[in-house]
Amino acid sequence: MYISSMKKIYIEGLAALSNLVLAQLDQVASQHEGYIRIGVPGGRSAAPLIQGLLSAQDQLLARVRLYLVDERVSGDRNADTLMAVGLAKAIAEGRMTGSQLIVPQLDKPLLPEGEQLDLLYLGVGEDGHIGSLFPGSYPDLDSKTTPQTVLVTDSPKPPLERVTLSYRGFRTVAKRAHTYLLFFGEGKRNALDRLLAGKENPSSLPCMFLPHEWFTVDIITDLQETRT
Repeated sequence: MYISSMKKIYIEGLAALSNLVLAQLDQVASQHEGYIRIGVPGGRSAAPLIQGLLSAQDQLLARVRLYLVDERVSGDRNADTLMAVGLAKAIAEGRMTGSQLIVPQLDKPLLPEGEQLDLLYLGVGEDGHIGSLFPGSYPDLDSKTTPQTVLVTDSPKPPLERVTLSYRGFRTVAKRAHTYLLFFGEGKRNALDRLLAGKENPSSLPCMFLPHEWFTVDIITDLQETRT
């Protein structure tokens, strides 16, 4: 079964994520030359992800291109969060340029045709959402006519409007990526348990889309298994 192919990587909290991200970046860098394309979320996991990437040597960092998987239309922007946790400083110091961060825009492909992400990190919400794909959004946002990026107008948490990579978008740009689903904090235990049970579909548990469609998926979590 597709769930059994996933590896669960246990780490001691979000702070330990930085070292893991750097190791994963080094591994991809050793496999091919040119740009290293990385899909990233906003939210709590943004800081250790960015800090891990910024700990790379400048020559390697110059190859990195970051792609936000969703963005808020109003309020605090995910791009601003990434800037605040280290990107702005790296740009000011000349270690990166602003063009290395790509923010999703409505009905505009996140990546040009033929390009694929190498790594994809997705924070998973308590309801199992990824990006701004919430329960009930599948399969409509995976139809063959759905663009890579879509506007969500009824987010169950504020702000209501968000631009997000669609299921079809993930299928188009991330099928060859190594994807890591991030479950940190006790509030994510139920979503993790539901994913590992493998009994639901992406409509009720959006993060199920990735293993269900045979993406290369592993789990990174600070949640140890409970013993009964």
